[in-house]
Amino acid sequence: MKNYLPEIRKTLKLINVIEKKYNIKANNDVDEPLLYCGVADTNLITALATEVETFFGKPYKPAGEGAFFKNYFDKFVRGVGGTRKDQTLYRKPISDQACMYCAFWPWGSKPVKTSVRIGLVCYGADEREFFTKELKDEF
Repeated sequence: MKNYLPEIRKTLKLINVIEKKYNIKANNDVDEPLLYCGVADTNLITALATEVETFFGKPYKPAGEGAFFKNYFDKFVRGVGGTRKDQTLYRKPISDQACMYCAFWPWGSKPVKTSVRIGLVCYGADEREFFTKELKDEF
């Protein structure tokens, strides 16, 4: 698992980009060790998507595309808690047991804001424990 750490850390540099270039701040209410969450003005998302694609490639599930079957049958989508039609989800496989993701989740109650999430989904307890320990405070 240690050999996956350089690629994960390289991808996590996206957090610095979005915080410094777009002035997005981390949401301190998030206590998940393998998740970064910030809140952006929705008008920044198009420009931010270009940055995200340099780290993750094209969206796994673009906004506007339904995800009914993915929400039920796709292990990765279930691992991030599912997705709605208005959400964008990027995926970067790390190993058979872990994937990184970036998600844009528009606020239903206040559509001028969008949560920007960067996380690591682990499919096994050993992987989750290892990455939580090794990546402490990096998300």
